[in-house]
Amino acid sequence: MNATTWTRQARGSSFSLGFLFLPADKRRALDDVYAYCRLIDDIVDDGRPRAQAAAQLDWWGGEVARLFGGRPTHEVTRRLLPSVERFALPRWPFDEMIRGCRMDLDAASYETIEDLESYMRGVAGSVGELAVRIFGWRRTAPGAIEGFARDFGYAFQLTNIIRDVGADLELGRVYLPGADLRRAGYDGERLRARVRDDAFLRLMRLEYERAKGYYRRARALVDPADLPSLLPAEVMAHIYEGLLDQIAARGFPVLSGKARLTPLRKAALAGRAWLHCHGVL
Repeated sequence: MNATTWTRQARGSSFSLGFLFLPADKRRALDDVYAYCRLIDDIVDDGRPRAQAAAQLDWWGGEVARLFGGRPTHEVTRRLLPSVERFALPRWPFDEMIRGCRMDLDAASYETIEDLESYMRGVAGSVGELAVRIFGWRRTAPGAIEGFARDFGYAFQLTNIIRDVGADLELGRVYLPGADLRRAGYDGERLRARVRDDAFLRLMRLEYERAKGYYRRARALVDPADLPSLLPAEVMAHIYEGLLDQIAARGFPVLSGKARLTPLRKAALAGRAWLHCHGVL
């Protein structure tokens, strides 16, 4: 499972168009955050033994403490220190990333949406919090901007979860909450057998509507005057929501293969994001 949704897409087309509108210091800061998140993500995603991965996450917890004490020892955190200071990045999202990735070592499934949101808050909401502090804002209340980062993180991550149902099964992971499976009349055994029946489609529709709700809730929290500054987040949101809508329109073909948008479609959605952020749409 791709944990660091916000940051991995910074290297791809979902964010790159938005980054074009950022000054160089903000692009460098996002690169610094990306490098940290990529390292933490790779610890749990590259197949190393669990005990080794857990020990390395413990080490990185100590390294975050050293970073915020002004004495980082790793080349990535040494590069990150000036960005932490320049943009007043808080410590807790760095710790949250570690906590969220640790859940991938300990949990192969989630029982409730609250359990899943705890995971998504760690691996996606935390990165969103760092990103919006780098983007900057003026008018939105601090609590609202935190909610914006969290809910967009949930939206992006749940979109990934819907897209990657089949791929995650290959890793022995089921991110769809058990309570949702039962509500839809589905079960884990049929999911592992990749049974695509009416109950599966009800389950996917439930998750689709939940993801759409996260997108709506995030946007409702932002003062319109801050939208131009948050353009990179909206570029990604438009592209990810476009992917989500495409998956739904095609009947949720997610048990085998991964849905993708064409480069032309991504460019069109990025353009719509620019128009949205500048009050045209």
